[in-house]
Amino acid sequence: MKKRNLTVLFAVLVCGFSPRLFAEEALVSSPSSSQDPLSGITLQHQEVAQPKLEISQDDLTKQAIRDRVRTLRQERMQMMPYLDRGFVRQAIYPKRVESKMKFVQGGEKKLQDLVARAIQAHTPTQAAKERISLARRRILVAVRQLFPELTYTYEDREGFQSDQKFNGRDYNFELRQPIFRGGILWNTLLQERAELKAAEKEYDKIIQDVVRDVSTAYFEYSRAKQVADDRLEAISRMERFSTMSEQKFREELISEIEHLNVQSLFSQMKYDYETAKQELELAKLDLQSYLDIDSEDDVQTASIYNMDALVEKSALESASAGDPVSPETFSADGSAVQEVPELKGLVDMAYGHRAELQVEAAKLTSAQLKERIRLGELLPKADIVLEMGALGEAFDSDATRPKKRNEFRAMLEFSWNAGGNTIKYDFENDENAPSVTSFQSASGTQTTRNNFSVGLFDGLDALADVKEAEAEKLDQIVELENAEKEVIQDVKQAYYDYQKASIQVKSSMQRLNYRQRLSQLSKHRLEQNEIQVSEYMQAEIDALSERAELHKALNDYFTAKSSLNRAVGIRDYMPIEESYGE
Repeated sequence: MKKRNLTVLFAVLVCGFSPRLFAEEALVSSPSSSQDPLSGITLQHQEVAQPKLEISQDDLTKQAIRDRVRTLRQERMQMMPYLDRGFVRQAIYPKRVESKMKFVQGGEKKLQDLVARAIQAHTPTQAAKERISLARRRILVAVRQLFPELTYTYEDREGFQSDQKFNGRDYNFELRQPIFRGGILWNTLLQERAELKAAEKEYDKIIQDVVRDVSTAYFEYSRAKQVADDRLEAISRMERFSTMSEQKFREELISEIEHLNVQSLFSQMKYDYETAKQELELAKLDLQSYLDIDSEDDVQTASIYNMDALVEKSALESASAGDPVSPETFSADGSAVQEVPELKGLVDMAYGHRAELQVEAAKLTSAQLKERIRLGELLPKADIVLEMGALGEAFDSDATRPKKRNEFRAMLEFSWNAGGNTIKYDFENDENAPSVTSFQSASGTQTTRNNFSVGLFDGLDALADVKEAEAEKLDQIVELENAEKEVIQDVKQAYYDYQKASIQVKSSMQRLNYRQRLSQLSKHRLEQNEIQVSEYMQAEIDALSERAELHKALNDYFTAKSSLNRAVGIRDYMPIEESYGE
């Protein structure tokens, strides 16, 4: 028995350690098995261990958007924990995040792409649309007030009368029609139409502001980007000469003053590059604020002009004794540029197209109509009311469902605010069906009433409202005059800015051509060992500074054109040339 137990124990130990021994032997004898741990598993086992999940690209995109929305909401709540969670959910939603991701990943953007995105993401624009929708609904309400009011009423009742239980049912239709309201209803409709026009023109004004602001930010970003690129390229070119100066100084071929001058100039170039990068980052943040994208998102924008092509064409024109190239000569489509009319013509155009003037004019019309409405409160008012229906009421001992009999009521309501005293007169003819509360329940009742009342000085608030409306009208006249002055000032400012910018571009072209020729001459003299490296580097710095000034002049030129379009109220009155580096 003891021998048998030992045999069983030995068999158990062998079975327990044999898989480990076989596995170790397989790992030692087969080098490939150490590289692929699943090589000893059958294909069926591999399918179980590594299931193939087929996920569509749309599902992956939607899941990425949901994850991004969740992350943005959490970051927003961490940054501003005092915000309401419901507001954060409404402000950050999948459709908005998806639109932002598509815009950022959409490749190179031109000016019209940036403007379209800014209009889509601009919150005041959305609010202006909602105000337009509100104005249209208020017009529907005003139209509704012109037509009769119809009310249907049904009543089912039961109770006790003189210790007897009764039941009753009745229904009626009430029709109320204004006869005369002192022009209040019609003027209210006209006022709401004026408010709708003001809301639509306010929307146009906001769009024009967005176009101008985005264009200005885009021009500044394009300028800062090209200036930074130019300075970086200049540093890469001048680095060789800086190294050359160090080698000459070690070999005592140049003086210490010359060496220090070269190093100082090269350090100044690096400082200017860092300043250009700072301006670029600030311009980028300004542009991103209009596009509703995060600061870490990088948007690729196309350059609005090609500086090298412009400089080359300017040099050719100068060589042929012609006028320097102005921006009008390198439009993208090669079409003739529209001539700027005289200042008076621009002012006339602004009077016809500026949204601000139309907004204030519509508000003035609304204020005038409001004054008429308040005056209408002092005129007599008359309404007619017709009510028709049927009533059936009886004791339960007589009938559980009494027969209904017709009822009719006609009433004329008259009121008048006479100098702050309210005068009211009502005429009513009322025919009622029999009821258990009537003295003779078998017959109905017929009543004719004439009601007259006078309230002493209970309508003085209407007089105050009239005076308030008159004051609001005068305030609106002042607003219209101020808007008119501002429009004229904007047109004049934009006109003269455009003229100055055009002259500045031509002047910058001439100075840049001069500096580039000096730089070429300095380089040639340096190759002939006629001048030192510092003199050539100074010539390059001067040319680079003039190139940056030309960038600024072109930025001012395009900004002036955008401002002129905004001033006259026509978006594409002065087309902005978009060569985009071609």
